[in-house]
Amino acid sequence: MQRLKSRGLLGLKWLGAYFETDAVYIAKSSFWLTLGQVSSAIIALLSSVFFANYVDKDIYGQYKFVLSLTGILGALSLTGMGSVVVQAVAKGAEGILKDSVRVSLRWGVFILFFGLCGSGYYFFNDNNVLGTSLLIASIAMPLMNAFGLYGGLFSGRKNFKLSTLYWLATQSLTTIGLVVSAIYTQSVVSLIFIYFAVSTLCALYGYYRVITKYKPNEVRDGTMIPYGKHMSLMNLFGTLANQLDKVLVFHYLGAVNLAIYSFSQAIPEQIKGSFKNLFAIALPKYAVLSDHDLRKSILKKTGQLTGITLIIVLGYIVCAPLVFKILFPKYTEAVIYSQIYALGLLAIPGISLFATYFQLKKATRTMYKLTVISNTVTIALTLVLVYKFGLKGAVIENGLSWLTMLAVNYYFFATHKETISS
Repeated sequence: MQRLKSRGLLGLKWLGAYFETDAVYIAKSSFWLTLGQVSSAIIALLSSVFFANYVDKDIYGQYKFVLSLTGILGALSLTGMGSVVVQAVAKGAEGILKDSVRVSLRWGVFILFFGLCGSGYYFFNDNNVLGTSLLIASIAMPLMNAFGLYGGLFSGRKNFKLSTLYWLATQSLTTIGLVVSAIYTQSVVSLIFIYFAVSTLCALYGYYRVITKYKPNEVRDGTMIPYGKHMSLMNLFGTLANQLDKVLVFHYLGAVNLAIYSFSQAIPEQIKGSFKNLFAIALPKYAVLSDHDLRKSILKKTGQLTGITLIIVLGYIVCAPLVFKILFPKYTEAVIYSQIYALGLLAIPGISLFATYFQLKKATRTMYKLTVISNTVTIALTLVLVYKFGLKGAVIENGLSWLTMLAVNYYFFATHKETISS
């Protein structure tokens, strides 16, 4: 075993030298994140298979519509605090966790207010399902979002084992609750209640355990909270752009077509989510690099990851018809949409890595420009293509939007100067 371990380390060091990467660090860190991602993908896949075969399309479409509405509602919170907590903790300023939770709770009043307004609107129009669902979400989300920041402490400390275990526990409990609810009730309101109740309780418990057992220090960085607010404001526009397609599909084409659209994204979104592991691993490492080394590494990793993504996407396009026939037989009409949607994934590595660069540089002015340009294009494409071409327009819009974001991100990356504060 010792000999195998030694040879393995030599192999990792060789790969690290070839790719100019700390392969030993990635292997140690990525084990738990990869395990978590694989386990999460399996849970999500089993959940999707269950919903595809045992839940009515109309009910599932309404459920996804409510989640899209609450996604827009959640953009009113400090969504940028998650990555800020990771960056601050990586530099030793762990007091950011308590500060960010307090600030996030105060900002939660916006979610509560607008959520209650939306709930009242639907009740007034005799839609008790959406009214009750938004009422539940508006109460739970401020707590869920604020206390859910605890995971940033684990990532910032590079403790990916605990980060993965807590995340998997939350996802597993939530999925079990949703399946049980669907079996016994087939109710949209019941599904929404279980989703937010379990997620909120898990966030509260996770935060309590972090504070009492892992005891973050009281060191603070006064620049991080204002920076987190800037990032959150930018995320507001982006979240609206990302959720608008689902809202429009529901509005123009109905709940059943939204269910089809959601399943077209199911597996490509799991592929997209796998990149989160790499960026979670990279963020603490990138946070301490010089500007020259950081830029060089990001360009190299963008090319490498895009090549890997191309192979994965082509493999998925070929296998998609068989996959849907076996797993989602009631949604085979979603195959073509899923194949088109998957092509857009080629832009994701570059978008994510360039965005990481600007986050680390705290280039808020540049990030505002990126946000306005890319999301204006996304919203315009969504409004035109969904209205003109329905579901096919929605999936084409995603790909075109991502390619636009990649181009704009690369332009600002190439022209960014370290001497300019952004």
